[in-house]
Amino acid sequence: MNTSFVRRSSLWGTGFFRIWAGESVSLIGAQVTLFALPLVAVLSLHATAFDMGLLTAAGSLAVVLFAPSLGVLADRYERRRTMLLANVGRAVLLLAVPVAYLTGVLNLALLIVVSFCVGALSLLFDSAMSSYVPALVGPARLVPANSWLQSSVSVADTAGPGLAGLLVQLVGAPLAILADAISYLVSSLALFSSAPVRTSTDDEDELHWQAIKRGLRIVLADRVQRPLVLAAAHFNLFTAAFFALYLLFLVRTLHFSPLLIGLLNVAGGVAGLLGAGISARLAERFGYGPVLTVAYALPGVAALLVPLAVLAGPVAGAVLVSLSSAIWSGSVVVNLILSESIKQALVPHHLLGRATSVIRFVSYGVEPVGALLGAGLVAAGLGLGGTLALASVGVGTSAVWLLVSRVSALRRVAVRAENG
Repeated sequence: MNTSFVRRSSLWGTGFFRIWAGESVSLIGAQVTLFALPLVAVLSLHATAFDMGLLTAAGSLAVVLFAPSLGVLADRYERRRTMLLANVGRAVLLLAVPVAYLTGVLNLALLIVVSFCVGALSLLFDSAMSSYVPALVGPARLVPANSWLQSSVSVADTAGPGLAGLLVQLVGAPLAILADAISYLVSSLALFSSAPVRTSTDDEDELHWQAIKRGLRIVLADRVQRPLVLAAAHFNLFTAAFFALYLLFLVRTLHFSPLLIGLLNVAGGVAGLLGAGISARLAERFGYGPVLTVAYALPGVAALLVPLAVLAGPVAGAVLVSLSSAIWSGSVVVNLILSESIKQALVPHHLLGRATSVIRFVSYGVEPVGALLGAGLVAAGLGLGGTLALASVGVGTSAVWLLVSRVSALRRVAVRAENG
């Protein structure tokens, strides 16, 4: 019997695929912005390494400032409406970039503000989505549902960079961002036609700061989730340092065009799609812990291939960057699917919004530090290639947190009674 068909058919009738379709469209649009927004800074505003560090840090800074509060809001209000508001807000913000470009007022400060506000609204959306999906599909379908969502991420990783590179080449980076604004409106239409879901809560009268404290406790006091959060923070610190300089290195050191960069990153999307397809089988065969440990270590090897590309010729260098994208994306997708499934199994539904925001607060909150660290190391004389190499080593060593805890030996995850 076809296993993928069974997993797909088990989700029919839950309303999941309507949400999945809308999210898939917005993910492709988000890939365009992820690719095009830094290029607006590099190509249109002639940004320096320090400017790129500030721009990269801006989106993560929103997580540092607002994550715990946004998680509480996501838990207390109807999820679908919250997601709709976040989508419309992101569309309006992103429209400001092409409008500013066409009217001649585009500047780095505007890009930083847009990145900051979109980062905050994205966290609000994801926090609500994290509890909306389990309420739709139930605990037994979490891994298949998360696999479908991560498959969409992988398809977006495949189509997004190529589409973004083509759009940037044809109309320029500022106008390419229109695609993302439109994609959020399409996603909103899918959400608007979906059923509202509001899980029961026992803390309506709880003070805001007490609700935040409860979210911190349910994540950081857990012997499985705590090492995973610390590993994610370690990983993201050095990932931020790496990607703050990644496009700058490809454009100015390797002399790649936007279209070539987009095409090379297609390999990452294909590998991510493969990772989404095999993540459940890997967890069943080897256990959650061993698979997650490898998934944290492999991206460090992948990242190291990028600075090494400068030692190769143009063709070999392009192959190394493409291979790096494939290994990185495949590993990260497996990591995200299993980590998300663990969280959704262990955390009661009505606390998933704040649990998600707490995890983002700890793991993404370090990204501004990482982005500025990368820029600072370049300014200190280490250079783009040297800083990327050092960040690669940092990324790979994030697996140590799992090795020194019990998580590396984790085989299965028991679902909490409240979620079952």
